[in-house]
Amino acid sequence: MFPAAGWVIPAALPQYRAPVDRIPVQGRGRRRNSGARPAAEPARIRLMSTMAAPESRTRTDEADPGAGWLRHRLAAGLASGLLCWTTFPPMEWGWLAWVALAPLFWLATVRGAIGRTYLAAWAGGLVFWLLAVPWLRLIGPGAWIGWVVLAAVFSLWWPLFLAIARWARWRLGAPLMIAAPISWVTVEYLRGYFLTGLPWYYAAHSQYRNLYVIQISDVTGSLGVSFLIAIVNAWLVDLVTTPIWRPAPGAPRQMTPGHMARLWAVTILVGATLGYGVYRIRTADFRPGPRVALLQSVLKQKDKFRRDPFQVQTRFHALIRSAMSHEPRPDLVVWPETSYPFSPFVLADAKMDRAVLAEQVKEVSDGKMTLDAWLQKAEAVVHDLHAMADDYGVPMLVGCGFWEHRLDRIHKFNTALYFRPSSPAYEFYHKMHLVPFGEFIPLIDVLPILAALTPYRDKIPNLDRGDEPRTFQVGPYRVAPLICFEDTISRVVGRFFRKGDPPDLIVTLSNDGWYPNSPELDAHLAVGVFRAIEHRVPMARAVNTGFSGLVDGNGEIVARLPKDVEQELTVDVPLDDRTTWYSQWGDWLGLSCLAVTIGWLPLGLFRPRRGLAG
Repeated sequence: MFPAAGWVIPAALPQYRAPVDRIPVQGRGRRRNSGARPAAEPARIRLMSTMAAPESRTRTDEADPGAGWLRHRLAAGLASGLLCWTTFPPMEWGWLAWVALAPLFWLATVRGAIGRTYLAAWAGGLVFWLLAVPWLRLIGPGAWIGWVVLAAVFSLWWPLFLAIARWARWRLGAPLMIAAPISWVTVEYLRGYFLTGLPWYYAAHSQYRNLYVIQISDVTGSLGVSFLIAIVNAWLVDLVTTPIWRPAPGAPRQMTPGHMARLWAVTILVGATLGYGVYRIRTADFRPGPRVALLQSVLKQKDKFRRDPFQVQTRFHALIRSAMSHEPRPDLVVWPETSYPFSPFVLADAKMDRAVLAEQVKEVSDGKMTLDAWLQKAEAVVHDLHAMADDYGVPMLVGCGFWEHRLDRIHKFNTALYFRPSSPAYEFYHKMHLVPFGEFIPLIDVLPILAALTPYRDKIPNLDRGDEPRTFQVGPYRVAPLICFEDTISRVVGRFFRKGDPPDLIVTLSNDGWYPNSPELDAHLAVGVFRAIEHRVPMARAVNTGFSGLVDGNGEIVARLPKDVEQELTVDVPLDDRTTWYSQWGDWLGLSCLAVTIGWLPLGLFRPRRGLAG
């Protein structure tokens, strides 16, 4: 490509009005009338500078493939943001994920204009997050503030990725196909812990319907799929920014060894991934498991505290009766998260002093209930839950608030309660991973203004975390309960598989009524698919407003109810006896990429710059 200045010269030539025969011609001897042309010399020099040899004109561009594209950096960042958004719900163009990151990765290869480069990456991240999570606005009238703040904060992960990738590319001379995937997976891994973790919208999650690609998750976790997507995108950038062919004397041009190696690496990795996927799906040997009834309600969150609890109870009893009408009858009935209308379930130590109990009751009821009335209500809740299991003759797993009186204060939990027929006992699991700004407010004592980021205005929730995973025995089967977004946190699910006997089935109780009929429901389901593959265990979901359904050990969604439909879904669960590397070792790939990234820092400090990098 000619430098832009080269196209300006013809406009300057008319300023020189000498006759044609006075233009110097190569190969002639002495010029005619040489004394009459001193003014032509500057134009001749300018013309000759623009007609330089091709080698001199393109040397700069070859050293810096992005030199002529400086004005396109912002466009590159925005393009990646838009393309990445299209790969997730509601559009779900998953095939675009294999090219969507390429414009962002290209920013790691260009020199100069460092500020504009990082600004472009941040702008792309901001566009992506603003488009990806607008469903946060549905929480309440002021929730748009939380939406904008979350998008602004999480958009910073894109320039962080770029900083790591550029450091490896320019300080260490690492090929982009190494620098980009390691940097990308490092950032995704860290994002799973930031602010207790938001491991949504990983590159891998765009492929949740592409079963042959995502089977490697039982070895690498979902981060392995993200790693593969990043490698393919980096390879495409290399195709554009580096010479592909080299001249061969007396023969057609040949592909450079570097591009040949890259092509082989991509071909082998993609081929091996698909081959492994085909193998794992075709060799799956499911066996019959429990029959589970999943209750899907349509209870709008805005009406939660204005609903008649008896009317809600009637609606759930209608769903249970519908499930009981099927043959054979279900082995387990699962309610959604916090769906029991007479919450909370109250537990008080009989040894506690009545005066202490009365003071705690006065505090939580704003003085509206006496201690005796409080204890009578608690006893009625226990009786009602036991009676349901007894009357229908089937175990019940119920989402319910759980308040426990202790000497220091009342501890409040988001809980899954398990009741068996003809048994006076009950079991419970307290949610271990709470959602910030929804179930607790971090730093609320230091920064009270953070309350504006929550859907609550009167009483700010401050739930307590459960301390350990628990499984329930349903006949011969072990069932692991997960609550709300816990099925999106791989390390939380992993705790159930590293505590001893692994569960046969995961059951998710969730309330997605905060985001009715929005892409959040699809995105939540997409992330949960990877938990089923990572541990080769089926997952059943009972979700208020949807999606309730069943995912098998291959990650296939074998049954699902529509959104915003109040209905029960009874499924026969296929059990999967396969064990996985990921169940034992967890996110070893993310930790490995993080370790390599940390190691790059001192290595880069002691090596000379390889170019004008940031």
